[in-house]
Amino acid sequence: MVFSLVGHWMQDTALRWLIYRMTSDPFLLGLHSFAAQLPVLALGFVSGVLADRMSRHRLILLTQSLYTVQATVLFALTVLHGADGEPLIRYWHIVALAGFAGILQSFDLPARQAFLAQIVPREDLGNAIALNSLAFNTARIVGPSLAGGVITLAVVLGVGGQAAGEALCFAVNAVTFLIVVVQLLRMRLDQTVSVSYAGSGSGHVAEGLRYAFGQLHIGATIVFVGLIAIFGLPYLVLLPVFARDVFGGDARMLGQLFSSIGIGALTGGIVMARRRRLRGLGRSIAAAALGFSVVIILFSWTESWLLGCLGLVVAGFCMVSAMIGCQTLVQVLVEERFRARVMSLYTMMNLGMMPFGSLLAGWLAGRLGPRVALSACGAVCLLVALGFALLLPAIRRSARATPEYVEAAALSG
Repeated sequence: MVFSLVGHWMQDTALRWLIYRMTSDPFLLGLHSFAAQLPVLALGFVSGVLADRMSRHRLILLTQSLYTVQATVLFALTVLHGADGEPLIRYWHIVALAGFAGILQSFDLPARQAFLAQIVPREDLGNAIALNSLAFNTARIVGPSLAGGVITLAVVLGVGGQAAGEALCFAVNAVTFLIVVVQLLRMRLDQTVSVSYAGSGSGHVAEGLRYAFGQLHIGATIVFVGLIAIFGLPYLVLLPVFARDVFGGDARMLGQLFSSIGIGALTGGIVMARRRRLRGLGRSIAAAALGFSVVIILFSWTESWLLGCLGLVVAGFCMVSAMIGCQTLVQVLVEERFRARVMSLYTMMNLGMMPFGSLLAGWLAGRLGPRVALSACGAVCLLVALGFALLLPAIRRSARATPEYVEAAALSG
């Protein structure tokens, strides 16, 4: 899985650089993210119902196989040339393939998150979530650095220029997805659905929504995640603009900025993986969100590339700590028969709301500049974090009234 994640981050970094190299338009960076993430919002809850009704293992196997196809098509379009001698790939190809990947992600993520709880003992679930994030963020350090190095090396060696380096990143991602598919095929699991339902799909959706927002601790956490996704996570979309136009760098610098985030995120994952108790998790989430907001505002106005990298280390630590905390809280305290539907709703808010933030950040950056755009987003995040902190006493009372909290508290000692 780590190899696949490294491939994912290599492709993600190469794609962002390719788009900005082709267009020099921050809005089109945001539009690409919009296309990639909108399907999660549109299809996410339907996919949660599906993951509650069929084998999650088979669903994941299907999505991972199709991810391999998507990366292979990206590679082919980038490496093949037309009559004009230029690569066949165009911006609309990238957007269309991003939309296809977004559809896959809308089904893949809820299934994987629910599948984790299916194969990990309940008392170890919080640690498993943190370790999963640890693997993700280890890849976030390695992947962007490799992508930046590969693209730069292709230019230095004169082997097809930047396009050849970008194509190689896409090829690596396709191979790593293929490795995951092979490993999934080797797994031997009970293919029966653990929970069966009667009634229509629309009834399952309504029932899941009533449950999620009828529990203050789950509903408030999901809304908090959605707001952070809109105003906080799009800072990733603007990094190519900061790398080239603010700090005067190239693809290697973009990789270093992403790796700085990964270093902080990796550290945050380690800290959260060592956490055994549910008590105090809400305070940790609020503190991490406050820290992230302040650091992003400061980063947006720094003149030094080195200080910017150091700031992104802290931002990565805070963001991952907050997100792992939120996912742990929801996963541990959700009733089992609603798990996939609630996690699909979580995914919709976490990733499905990002398209609107990406478009907003790209639009603001194109008109007011990247510094103003990012600092404005950071200021809104600060208000959201303060609001969550004020709600903590009510969230705590709601959580402690559930049998899931009592069981989790007993298991953690």
